[in-house]
Amino acid sequence: RKNLMFYLSDEAMRQHSTSFSLPFNRQELADYLSVDRSALSSELSKMQKEGLLSYHKEAFTLHKIWDT
Repeated sequence: RKNLMFYLSDEAMRQHSTSFSLPFNRQELADYLSVDRSALSSELSKMQKEGLLSYHKEAFTLHKIWDT
């Protein structure tokens, strides 16, 4: 979870917005983070339910930015 949130926070800062699109689909993101795709999807779902972020496909909005 920590690596995922750091990556998403970095991407938000790189794109200068808390709403941004990822350059990866789920499988590519899982490969990039060296995690299983189903575990990644499960963690994203949990994080959305906790109000940390919202997403649809490759479009994300972070409700909390983590310092990297």
